[in-house]
Formats: sequence, structure tokens, C-alpha cells
Amino acid sequence: MKEIKKIKNLSLAKVTAAIYGFMGFLTAIVIAILTMANIIIKEDFSGSVLLIALFNLGMGILIGLVTAVAMAVAGWIIGFLTAAFYNFFAKHLGGLEFELEEKTLRQAARGEIQGKEDKPQTQS
Repeated sequence: MKEIKKIKNLSLAKVTAAIYGFMGFLTAIVIAILTMANIIIKEDFSGSVLLIALFNLGMGILIGLVTAVAMAVAGWIIGFLTAAFYNFFAKHLGGLEFELEEKTLRQAARGEIQGKEDKPQTQS
């Protein structure tokens, strides 16, 4: 049995910032594309469809970048605080316990557990 005693605050903060930033950017782009499609389908505009599409796509990318930065900052703070809370509680209550199992690359590819070869069972 292994136990996670401590998580480095900055390490978790960096990872969560990257995840939150990426997801924030993707979400903003999807919303921009759906908004653009909604405007074009409902014909709720005056002027060129191409200009409307390009404007919405450009604004979507801009909003996506702003959202990505804001979400990355939020993710960094959340990751930092999560590690701090985990470390506090792990110190007083004990960390997460988990069990590891060694596998060779070949065994992992075949789905075998080390030391337990899958052998056909014979009936006697």
C-alpha cells in the first residue's frame, strides 16, 4: 500500500491552471460558433453573411483568449488551495492510500498481471 503524504502546491496549481485554461478556451470557441450559427440560421442580421461569420469568429477567438486566461488564473488558485487543504488534512488524518501493481509493457499490452499468466484451465 502506498500513501500520498503531500502534494506540492505549485505543481498542482500549474496543472489545474493548464486544464482550466484549455477548457475555458474551448468552451468560448464553441459558444462563439454556436452563436454565429444561430444568427445566420435565424437571419437576424443585416449585411454579408461572410462578414458576420468572420466577425463572430474573431470575437469568439478574442473572448476565448480572455476566458482562457481568466479560467487559468482561477484554476491556478483552485489547484493551489486544493493542495494546501489536502496537505493539511493528510497531515492530521492520513493521506490517500492506493495500491500499485508492476506490469511489463508486454503484459500491459496483453492485459496480464505480473506473475499471473492467463493460462487456459484444463478440466481433470
